[in-house]
Amino acid sequence: MKLLSSWRRWEIFLTEENWKVYAIKKAKDSTKKWAIKKEIVILTYLKDKVSFVPKIVDWGDDWFKYEFIPWKTLDKVKLDINSQKKNYKKLIEYAFKLDLLNVEHWELSRPTKNIIVNNSELFIIDFERWNLMNKSFKNIKALWQFFAWLWFVNFEKLKKIKPEELKTFLTKQIDLL
Repeated sequence: MKLLSSWRRWEIFLTEENWKVYAIKKAKDSTKKWAIKKEIVILTYLKDKVSFVPKIVDWGDDWFKYEFIPWKTLDKVKLDINSQKKNYKKLIEYAFKLDLLNVEHWELSRPTKNIIVNNSELFIIDFERWNLMNKSFKNIKALWQFFAWLWFVNFEKLKKIKPEELKTFLTKQIDLL
């Protein structure tokens, strides 16, 4: 196994089996395995509901294995404006799908590190902080914070938009870019 990355709570290793590359996300120590267990729960729940999360193939007490996705983070991908618009629209759609499933990611206000790109596909990663929502549209609200910063959109203007209308509003704003 080869270490791919290491963060505060976990490490990711690459391994190969039967000519397929897998990533293994493992808790850094026993005090961090709660985060891995939590991520296993949500990724297992989302596995057949959405296509934009890593697909777990095996897991244990403090680790899980998934098919490796060669990637770059959203902030490292150099795209023309039309491809960038397409990615932003996909991201809005994905956040909206999570909202409809009542799954709050918790990190979508900073999507540049939790969204990875493989060719023209986007994936949302790092669900260790997820939560089930009792209020809806938290993911789409988190994204509008990102887009407001990116486009210098007035927060007061965005606050007046009903949460269920944010998807349409953000998509229209992307079309204007």
